[in-house]
Amino acid sequence: MAAYVNLRRGESMMEIGRLSPVFAKVFEDRHLANPWTKAMERVVPNRRVVMMSSLVPFSSVSRTSFHDDVLAPGAIVDGMSVMLPSLAIDGGFGGLHFSIQRRREKWAAESAQRLDALAPHLCRALEASIKLAPLMDGTRQLERILNLMPSAALLIDGRQRVRFANAAAEQLFVRRDGLSLDRDRRLQAGSPFPVEVAAFSQALSDALDVASGGDSRIGEPVRITRLSGNGSLLVVPVPLPPPAFELWKLADSARALVLILDPNARHKNTVRALQSAFGLTAAEARVASLIASGLNGPQTAKVLGVTPATVKTHLARSFEKTGTNSQVGLARLLSAMPPLD
Repeated sequence: MAAYVNLRRGESMMEIGRLSPVFAKVFEDRHLANPWTKAMERVVPNRRVVMMSSLVPFSSVSRTSFHDDVLAPGAIVDGMSVMLPSLAIDGGFGGLHFSIQRRREKWAAESAQRLDALAPHLCRALEASIKLAPLMDGTRQLERILNLMPSAALLIDGRQRVRFANAAAEQLFVRRDGLSLDRDRRLQAGSPFPVEVAAFSQALSDALDVASGGDSRIGEPVRITRLSGNGSLLVVPVPLPPPAFELWKLADSARALVLILDPNARHKNTVRALQSAFGLTAAEARVASLIASGLNGPQTAKVLGVTPATVKTHLARSFEKTGTNSQVGLARLLSAMPPLD
């Protein structure tokens, strides 16, 4: 198997070979901190073969529930492990492990010698696979797509660190109005309401759990009230497909897509799109955008600080230039066209 274990966090990731998945599950759920893993935690990772029997006598292991639940059903009496320095992450450890069954115990020394010669090559292959993971999960292609989007969008890894943010998202971070990044580029909510901050954190955690194969449910989009008084942000975390290889979870690759809807940005982009597509003046485009959003004439006049008569004039010219003749028709037109970046 290829495995990573973090006893402090009670976490493990395993890609098993010919071992029974049933007993592997029992190992992860009940016996992660067994005599073998506790001993391996103290081993210096140097890509060399280590025999379990040289660390803990089998006579000691045989008296544990770990032996009864995991080793005995598979007739396992020893094991060989090769620890990788690159998997010594956050207090955890990992590498390659080969179990030795009782019927092959007499060849254990010979097997260890042969494995020791192969270990450097196996380690390089595993390390290369983990390093290549971000290039194999479609992240680069997704980044290109996000760069074309007018709305803020970003990718986060399993620790909620931003791995990529498009231009609209970076602008939000610069303003620190609603969302920001800490020193480790972890996504932070800046809402004045604790309930919104808690909902935001839970939404990200749920999305990352689903991305890792967990059974969390994706909730509703999260509202973030901004201190500036601008319209609230709407945050939608979307889990990305789980890695095909379990240990790829250790790579700093994207685990969730976070979409951020900013009504103010949408309005500004819509105004620009109307000007570009239909030749509206800036004033006409502002009126058309507000009317299409559901405001009436007097409300639009109040927002823009002009008279209702001015709004009526701009609206009439907007209808003429866009080929529409009603507020509903204008709204349908605007909803069908993408805003400019």
